[in-house]
Amino acid sequence: MRLVGRQKFEKKGASTGGGGGLDVSLRSVFKFVSYWNPSIKADAAGRATLEFEVPDNLTGWRILAMAVTPGDRMGLGDGNFKVNRPTELRPVMPNQVTEGDSFEAGFSIMNRTDQKRLLTVTLSAEGKLVIDAGQKTREAKHTVAVEPYKRATVWLPVKSTTDGLIKFTARGGDELDRDGILHSVQVHKRVRLETAANYSSTVAQTVAERILFPTGIRTDIGRVSLQMAPSVIGNLEGAFRYMRDYSYICWEQVLTRGVMASHYSNLKSYMADEFTWQGSDLLPQSMLEQAAAYQAPNGGMTYYIPQDSYVSPYLSAYTALAFNWLRKSGYEIPTAIEKKLHEYLLKLMRRNVMPGFYTKGMASTVRAVALAALVDHGKVNLSDLKRYRPHVPQMSLFGKAHFLLAALGVAGTDALQAEVANLLLAHANQSGGKFVFSEVIDDSYSRILSSALRTNGAILTALTAYGRTDAGRQLVGDIPFKIVRYITQSRKNRDHWENTQENMFCMNSLIDYSRVYESEAPNMKLDVLFGAEVMGRAEFTDLRDEPVEFHRPIDAVDPGREATLKVNRQGQGRLYYSARLSYALQHLKTEPINAGIEIHREYSLERNASWELLTGNVQLKRGDLVRVDLFVSLPTARNFVVVDDPVPGGLEPVNRDLSTASAVDADKGNFKAAGGSWWFRYSDWSSYGVSRWSFYHRELRHNAARFYSEYLPAGNYHLSYTAQAIAPGEFVVLPVQAGEMYDPDVFGQGVPGELTVRR
Repeated sequence: MRLVGRQKFEKKGASTGGGGGLDVSLRSVFKFVSYWNPSIKADAAGRATLEFEVPDNLTGWRILAMAVTPGDRMGLGDGNFKVNRPTELRPVMPNQVTEGDSFEAGFSIMNRTDQKRLLTVTLSAEGKLVIDAGQKTREAKHTVAVEPYKRATVWLPVKSTTDGLIKFTARGGDELDRDGILHSVQVHKRVRLETAANYSSTVAQTVAERILFPTGIRTDIGRVSLQMAPSVIGNLEGAFRYMRDYSYICWEQVLTRGVMASHYSNLKSYMADEFTWQGSDLLPQSMLEQAAAYQAPNGGMTYYIPQDSYVSPYLSAYTALAFNWLRKSGYEIPTAIEKKLHEYLLKLMRRNVMPGFYTKGMASTVRAVALAALVDHGKVNLSDLKRYRPHVPQMSLFGKAHFLLAALGVAGTDALQAEVANLLLAHANQSGGKFVFSEVIDDSYSRILSSALRTNGAILTALTAYGRTDAGRQLVGDIPFKIVRYITQSRKNRDHWENTQENMFCMNSLIDYSRVYESEAPNMKLDVLFGAEVMGRAEFTDLRDEPVEFHRPIDAVDPGREATLKVNRQGQGRLYYSARLSYALQHLKTEPINAGIEIHREYSLERNASWELLTGNVQLKRGDLVRVDLFVSLPTARNFVVVDDPVPGGLEPVNRDLSTASAVDADKGNFKAAGGSWWFRYSDWSSYGVSRWSFYHRELRHNAARFYSEYLPAGNYHLSYTAQAIAPGEFVVLPVQAGEMYDPDVFGQGVPGELTVRR
């Protein structure tokens, strides 16, 4: 228990101190770099002398010196020295505490002489703590006998009040030598923020959002905010750059690159002026001239070799779709090639000529894509759609989206359109700002290049088109805008999507969206009002203008109040906005919150070579190691998720990345579930770092353990770390929280707890 790392003395140099004598001056100057000189000229013998004042840190110092000549000769040398005293004080206490925590503030005093000494230590504390009536500080005085080169620890009981600092002063020693030190502990608010939000778009001249502040909220934290933007589409350069520089030459990639080149001019107004794609206007026609080299005799398309045995039904249907997109952009499609391709697809529709590895669902999905491609040419009628209607439930969402597109091209299909649209919406997960469509399909769909993002792109195109009909307008509403937010956020850490198919369908859907919802260039002036209070003014004149945000803090009159957030504007264009209310209740909720994410936390202690689950008021002894397990469940894919687990004052995470950390202690986090653990509820937990699209970045800080991911598929995730009980006291354990960083209304929150650490 006396080992550095177990006792958890303050980091070297992190506390202030110094001096000696009866009225000892407190060490107050601390640095990690004590001296720097970039140019010291040596004498003729190659020697130089320097002098500097050492800071108050009682620690070891390393000196690095580099010698260089005017030519090309260089040398490096190093040395070290130590700064210490016969008497040394160090703080032994929590790194931080929370409002209402009770703890014992400790200071260790060291006798760095070869004689036993009787040392007197006086402690005092002031600031955000409970102090006896009539007193300005809380004080204690201890006299301890300390053996040579040993330490003793003295304590001062403290109870924190509100957030702020508790400042400690410690003086100790005898007639031989004295030391003094100042140390501060941060007291944090006992709060967890919750966020409610609404995301929408409008072309009206006035829009208003009603806000009802909950009763019983704190007024020293939280705010109302409004973010506005002229477009929901942005950062497209990366996707075009990805396809511009793509080097593979199979037909799907050649075709996609050509179509993307045609889209470049359609979306140029969304991109930076300096981004260019030389030759993009000629590339689509050049690609079309190559199509014959990939068409088999039966009219189907192949990836490489134009033989009937290599024809891909999906690639053939996708090619027919792409030809339609190119025709709308003004390009001339080779008549002979397209005619043979349509004949192949019609045969595919009417006969069972699918490859043997196609499942019924895959076959139905591909036929739906073929229907969507052929309907533009008048080759699909009502009887065709009725014939394939029984196969719709077997289709993937990608297939259902294309079946809806096919139905939109045939008169008299209103009921069928509504039916398929509702089948799609049944697979949606909605939050305030996003619509995400997800499904469970088998791995065989990878043979037709399936992906969740490609599916969401196709659904965006279908619902955008359906929303233009009288019957679909009310059902669709602002869903397309919220799908766009999901698609644009799902590029993960890159500026493009995962593969050519995702880039193609996502980009094509953005073009469809822009043609319907952002056809009018923005030119608007905006006034933002909160009640009668002016929050701010803004102006948008370009689709590429950066978003603007205004906010106001919650104040004393807000709890229980109803207010209106209003935007008045002059001008034209579509305005996108998100209105948010972030608040904290005066008392922590004792029930978990699932607002799109479920999260659960467990503490376990190793006893008798097995892990024991700790419940209720967690009881530990100073020096105990606990394993903290976090379980996160997502009903659908989420973007930019952070898990934030506040570390109570009595614990400190063991960070194995630090050279001073015990690898044995850190390895306690290797998972073996305790009896009764949440782990046994599911069988498909994904561990930290298991793949690129899981939690892969971790920060272990004194006050919190945080885990990050840019994109998480639907599923269950397990995270873990080890912590050590370092300071005696009674501490609140704030709820663990997981949420989307850019959509904070999508979150999950655990329950608070209590932790008691004994000496």
